[in-house]
Amino acid sequence: MHNTFRRRITFILFASITIWVFLWYTHDLVNKLNQSSRKDCETIAWLWAGVQYPLSVVGDGSGIMSCAVCGHPRERLNLSVESESLFCPFCNDTTLFIHTARLLPQERVEVIDFTRRLFGDLVNRLDFPTIFADADNCPQIVNGEVVDGLPSDRIMEFRKMMELLAEENDPIPIVAKGDTIGHLFYGTSPLNTEMRLIPFFELALLFLIAAVVFIFLRAEVARDKDLSWVGFARETAHQISTPLSSLMGWIELLKDDPELADVSDLSDALQHMEVDVARLNSIAQRYGQMGRLPRLKPISIEETVSGVVNYFNAREGLLGHGVVLKADQNRDEHIIIGNSVLLGWVIENLIKNAVASCAGKPDGGKVTVTCEYPHTGATEVEVKISDNGYGIPYRDQDKIFKAGFTTRKGGWGLGLSLARRIVEEYHNGSIRLLSSTPDLGTVFSILLPLKGGGDSDNYTVGG
Repeated sequence: MHNTFRRRITFILFASITIWVFLWYTHDLVNKLNQSSRKDCETIAWLWAGVQYPLSVVGDGSGIMSCAVCGHPRERLNLSVESESLFCPFCNDTTLFIHTARLLPQERVEVIDFTRRLFGDLVNRLDFPTIFADADNCPQIVNGEVVDGLPSDRIMEFRKMMELLAEENDPIPIVAKGDTIGHLFYGTSPLNTEMRLIPFFELALLFLIAAVVFIFLRAEVARDKDLSWVGFARETAHQISTPLSSLMGWIELLKDDPELADVSDLSDALQHMEVDVARLNSIAQRYGQMGRLPRLKPISIEETVSGVVNYFNAREGLLGHGVVLKADQNRDEHIIIGNSVLLGWVIENLIKNAVASCAGKPDGGKVTVTCEYPHTGATEVEVKISDNGYGIPYRDQDKIFKAGFTTRKGGWGLGLSLARRIVEEYHNGSIRLLSSTPDLGTVFSILLPLKGGGDSDNYTVGG
């Protein structure tokens, strides 16, 4: 079992490391996507800055001076002169240069509009919001659309959007000839947003898998533990059955001896021995069937309780000095679907604990078992086992049903945990500690559903 557990732990560690590596890779991939988006935006900003100077020249209305012979252009230095004689390097002579426009006004507007539309289409292909703003942070192009001439309230909306975008990513400056002529504000791609969430989903998945595997391992360990106890119980029952059969045979021989039949004390002793051996045989058979569903049938809970109480009262050694055990039952009979051997063992176990708690009480101990309805109109019967013993310490009251927990020297700590399993799993009932006060006593409660459904019920569940 330990080797299997170690193999499973090794697998869990390997799976965890693999998921963490993939988590790191995904996080690194998200960072690379963000860097790639910023590079794209920087490229657009540089390209936009690069065309600002040519556009300013195109938009210059001062015009140029052109050679009247060959048309060679040169800068117009004197804006007040419309024509002058200048040396033309192409004509290699002094010719007349005449003032001409670079482009017609309509042509200049068309060139500027074309360039803006070109960049608008380019920006519009991006899957995240962008805003081109001038040096005064006045928006010029928003998501590829020129915003010239829009109302002031719309401009204010774009400014607020720019503030939000600036919180997501640092604006990219647009630099032309060493001067910052504006900024490019941009947001985050929906794909990047989704990618950022992936590491969190992976982390949640990692914890979920770890929780499921932990629960699975815990259940496996508990199952292996249960199987070991089942095997131990069956083997013990098998070993006990042989001497029990022998004892039953010897008792029968003693009962048939005519010389011993006239000895009244010996006859009574043989009767008690026969009851005890039969009881041991019944318990051994039940332990031999551990791991199987018990056979259930209609039984009287009062009869089961009376049988256990009478068994204790007939053997003063089981009660100890000064302990009084009684069954406080009314005349009503409560029929349940159950197994009298198992329920008798549960009640016996609780009575033993109560008797042990009362041991040494100076004024004597008292243990009472009652069967009654917990409330009017109830569909279940409540069996209470109460005592006036030393009680259970408050610090231990929430641990008493855990397997292996015991306060008794040499105890196994299995009695109450097995009792809970018998009541809850096999009889669909409940068992709980109602109250326990140090030096005053303890009360346990067992709730069992009453028989219902008529004669068609399947009473022979299990084998």
